[in-house]
Amino acid sequence: MKLWIAVAVALSPLVSAAIFPKDSHVKMLDAKGFREAMKKNETSLVAFVAPWCGHCQRMAPEYSKAAVGLHPLIPTYAVDCDADKNKKLCANQDVKGFPTVKLFPRGKSLPPMLYEQERTASGFYHFATRRVPKAFTKLSQVGEIASWVGKHETKHRALLLTKDKKVPLLWQVLANKYSNTALEFGTHRDKKGTSSAAMGLEAGGKTESKVLLYPAGSPTPIRYDGLTKLDSLSKFFDSVLDGTADLEAQLERANKKAEKAEKVEEKVKEESEEKEASEEEKEVAGEGEEKVETTKKAVEKKEGECVESCEAPPPTMGVPDSVPADADDLEKILKDSGFDDGQPEPAPAAEQKERPKDEL
Repeated sequence: MKLWIAVAVALSPLVSAAIFPKDSHVKMLDAKGFREAMKKNETSLVAFVAPWCGHCQRMAPEYSKAAVGLHPLIPTYAVDCDADKNKKLCANQDVKGFPTVKLFPRGKSLPPMLYEQERTASGFYHFATRRVPKAFTKLSQVGEIASWVGKHETKHRALLLTKDKKVPLLWQVLANKYSNTALEFGTHRDKKGTSSAAMGLEAGGKTESKVLLYPAGSPTPIRYDGLTKLDSLSKFFDSVLDGTADLEAQLERANKKAEKAEKVEEKVKEESEEKEASEEEKEVAGEGEEKVETTKKAVEKKEGECVESCEAPPPTMGVPDSVPADADDLEKILKDSGFDDGQPEPAPAAEQKERPKDEL
């Protein structure tokens, strides 16, 4: 009996290690490692297990599969509660049976959530990904971006322009990680790249996302051009917060680029207006020529009709054929005939009062 107990105790660490495959993304924690993990502002999944527990052994493959899908965005841990050094930790976590799985939404700053669903890979995965705290602002319209930037002027602001309908898990994780810091996170869906164009940026490819950083106090963004991976973005944001990132130089380049883009936009606008004005002038000139041609044809047609059908009246020498018997009508006859009646002629046009140009 004593020999069996000694063998069981000796094999216990091996059994514990064998619960999860060697290549598993599940990381075993002791009390110290657990405290370190909880110091981080990150969402994590922790399984409290015992090596002799049959349910734990059956759960291990599914838990390992979930860890593959969650890696590296949501760490997946396990604690061997059968180890003496971990018994106090498991008691503090109110572990009363095995396996006990808990989700820690944001390290030790938020209370854990007990997992009570089926112990399947998809169950673990969806439970974890759907409970990452929403620590970002969703900007539906491109017009909301400027007000959001101004609202958080004293902070650094990280904005994601994405073509995806859902906010990427990576951005959710980063926003959660840097919550309660001097870095504010926002996201805007730019499905067709129209928002990018409105902001003076390239529209980009079909699935391309853009990460913009607005340094504290600046309304001009810096475009992040590194890898859009958790580790790379975390290092960049860490450098922004600790002041090691050379934001002034990047901001200067961004301002110059923005000024250049603005000048190009103004030039394009001017050329477009000039082109429209030229087209309007051509259109007006074309209409005038068309009217002249139409009038000319009408006159020619009328003259042709007169040649064929009109007969000139006999000459009258300026005197009507018949003179009325009434002598009082003589003055009228002379006027109608064009004879001078002794009255002064109208003043020349130059001496007449000129009509204002804005009157008809």
